[in-house]
Amino acid sequence: MLQEIIDSKQDSSVLSFFLSAPERSFSVVEISKRLKMPNQTASRSLNKLVAVGPLKSFSKKGKKYFIINSRYKLLPEMKNFWLKSPVKYQDELFLAIKRLGDIRAAFLSGIFCGQPNLPVDLLLVGRVNLNKLSDFLKAAEKLMGQEINYSIMSVDEFLNRRDTFDKFIKDIFDYPHLMVVDELSGKKRK
Repeated sequence: MLQEIIDSKQDSSVLSFFLSAPERSFSVVEISKRLKMPNQTASRSLNKLVAVGPLKSFSKKGKKYFIINSRYKLLPEMKNFWLKSPVKYQDELFLAIKRLGDIRAAFLSGIFCGQPNLPVDLLLVGRVNLNKLSDFLKAAEKLMGQEINYSIMSVDEFLNRRDTFDKFIKDIFDYPHLMVVDELSGKKRK
């Protein structure tokens, strides 16, 4: 079955994307857009990769998402085979988040990390330009096919809640999450 993936330009392209991208979830629409292939072709490749094992899928509100299966036993060998060059995919989502204002910390959680039941998908800490945030959310929701649940906190509020083991913050850090920006990890609240 792996030989079929290697021999298929589309399957190989999709797998290469997932192996070089940050370990976050992607919708069929986003994959087809990023790889410039029809939705049906992307969907077929994604489902084949789930069946073989290097990807796993989950659903939220009827939309299907795909993420790398970190427990797949051949994953390290696949990364070595596919990623001969150290070039990493520049995730436009990460770049856009960094441009939302004076962002001191930003974390992806929930739907972006295969945990659709968590209450927040994006936590932003710092001063956020609300117009830019609105545009960002429209674009991200279009790619993900659903509403993005987000929270904005000041630096002081975040540090206070983090340092008091607030359940909301704990839920983000106790489950898979991705750090987009973190200038606060060593900081203590005043």
